[in-house]
Amino acid sequence: MIGIGARLVSLFAGHGLVIGLVAALGIMVLTWDRGRMNAAVNRGVQKERASVVQRGEINARKTDEARRSVERLPADRLRDRFFRD
Repeated sequence: MIGIGARLVSLFAGHGLVIGLVAALGIMVLTWDRGRMNAAVNRGVQKERASVVQRGEINARKTDEARRSVERLPADRLRDRFFRD
């Protein structure tokens, strides 16, 4: 009986180059796929950051408009029953 180790040695001895090429091809495909996924994630992160910046700018404009509208009002108009000194 030939042991498992001897069978593996004979397999690699006869087909080592083919097995190596298949393994290299598999590693290349996995590396390419990982790079593609990372690129997609990075694009998503960039879009999210741009969206956050855009929403921040919109909110800043709204805040400025509200501040300007309050500044135009007379001071007496801002006093109501809930006003405190």
